[in-house]
Amino acid sequence: MNRLLFVVALLCPVFVWPVSVSPAFASAEEAGAPPAGPRPAVSEIVTADPTRERMFPGVIEAAHETNLAFQTIGRIASLDAAPGDLVDAGQVLATLDRVSLQEDVASAEAALSSARAAADFAEQSYSRARALADRDIATKADVEKAEANRNATAAQVKAAEADLTSAREALSYGSLSAPEAGVVLDTPVEQGTVVSAGTTVVTLADLKGREAVIDVPSEFLALLAPDAAFRLSGHEGADDPVMARLRLIEPVADDTLRGRRLRLAIDDDQDRFRIGSLVSATYAAVGDEIITLPQSAITGGPDQPTVWRVTGPARTVNAIPVTLGSAIGDRIEVMAGVSVGDEIIVKGANSLEEGQSVGERAQ
Repeated sequence: MNRLLFVVALLCPVFVWPVSVSPAFASAEEAGAPPAGPRPAVSEIVTADPTRERMFPGVIEAAHETNLAFQTIGRIASLDAAPGDLVDAGQVLATLDRVSLQEDVASAEAALSSARAAADFAEQSYSRARALADRDIATKADVEKAEANRNATAAQVKAAEADLTSAREALSYGSLSAPEAGVVLDTPVEQGTVVSAGTTVVTLADLKGREAVIDVPSEFLALLAPDAAFRLSGHEGADDPVMARLRLIEPVADDTLRGRRLRLAIDDDQDRFRIGSLVSATYAAVGDEIITLPQSAITGGPDQPTVWRVTGPARTVNAIPVTLGSAIGDRIEVMAGVSVGDEIIVKGANSLEEGQSVGERAQ
């Protein structure tokens, strides 16, 4: 039994736990890890440049366009206009086949002659029936029948007269003239085409006005005043910009571009740009400064939005409450809280603490 206990004691080692820590190990643990350096972050210097991300491509169009059409059906005999042509007021742009129109007039005249002859005969028949009835030779029914025939033929005469008037007017409508001086934009039909009344034959642009047409994001409309000003520059960039004013915001949004179309009336120098010229429109904000920041710079939630401002040589950050305005794409308007020249953290803002240092801003 004693031998068995001796074997068990050999197989089970005895552990001795220390009751104190050496001074060398204790000082190392108390020292801890070395302090962390400045936290990396991305910042932006606040500016009030109203042209920032507010330049849009556009095209010059006429302020007034007119679709010209014939007032009668016919075949186009001549088309003396082409896109780009300058025309004068009263200039003949297209004509219809006058042969067919004259045939219509002749047919209407013949129909009127026939109707008048029938009306004269009906009038004579009615007179004879009345005379015979007075002598008790014709019955009352015969008189009524003759009277009805007289009335019917008289109505046919009026209808034939109206047809003749219409045919003569159609003959006078055989020429399509320019109502005013302008430039031809389009001729959607060709010579020899049979057109009905109202079919557009020539699209004419008035020379008296020009406007620029641009497409902008729907969010951009929040910044625009009713008479917002824009600067128009040609793609060549050689001439000074031309000022334009917002005339119309088209009510229907573009499903493809997910934006809105603006029409800008050119204030002066309307002859600077030709119709169809490509331009760049820059929003020329006036009045109060417009400050925007990326939405990634905003922290603190919708009830108390804040941003982190970098201050001092140590580049420490401080939380600044701000008042927000309208969203403009991935940026948002800041109404109060920051000023031009402030350095604001725009990336990494959610992981900062008050008074924390950030790295140097990359130039």
